[in-house]
Amino acid sequence: MRHTACTRLAEAGIDPKALQVIMGHSDIATTMDIYNHADYERIQNEMKKAENII
Repeated sequence: MRHTACTRLAEAGIDPKALQVIMGHSDIATTMDIYNHADYERIQNEMKKAENII
């Protein structure tokens, strides 16, 4: 359940540094490498954000 909760928080756009603190990780690499996943849909959504900036 911990993995799913952290993954869902990351998908919701929670700031990675805040997520590190919430999860109690001493190193942000743990948070980013283990709990932060980029699937195709997430990548598409991020690209849409970039298009709106440009």
